[in-house]
Amino acid sequence: MRCFLGLEPDSQTKLAIEDWRERNFASLQGPVPMTNFHLTLLFLGQLEQHQINQLYQNIQQLQDLPGFTVTLNQIGYWPKPKALWLGAEQTPAQLDLLVDTLTRIVHQCHIDLQKRPYIPHLTLFRKCSQNPPAALIEPAFTCHFDQFHLFESVSSRHGVSYQRRASWSLD
Repeated sequence: MRCFLGLEPDSQTKLAIEDWRERNFASLQGPVPMTNFHLTLLFLGQLEQHQINQLYQNIQQLQDLPGFTVTLNQIGYWPKPKALWLGAEQTPAQLDLLVDTLTRIVHQCHIDLQKRPYIPHLTLFRKCSQNPPAALIEPAFTCHFDQFHLFESVSSRHGVSYQRRASWSLD
């Protein structure tokens, strides 16, 4: 199973981001479906069932991880994956704590992670051949997160969808 741990904005925020995206970037190709909007905490890759079972068990033991709010107010572009994304100018300490804690747990489960700095972001478009012009309306989306999820990336002839496989509460 191809998996990642992530955060999912509520439906109202997803709709607001979709509306903003349409107003600012209607002509761009490769929009990510609104149902796939998320912030990845850790990309886990292909996992075996025993790794997933160990991950569940270790995450269940977590306590006292606080919920938090993230403001998505920055637009970014990565040329290699050709991705346009929304990000946060400031990362809350609680988000860094969650990522650090989950990284430790994932390593305990003998799951290899890519070594790269964590940049919280929500991908808006894939396969953008170039960085688009600036948005006419600056983004400002406040997302409160009181849970995180294990997602499975499922490919079909209609594209990729992200299915929630487990959820855990933040205090």
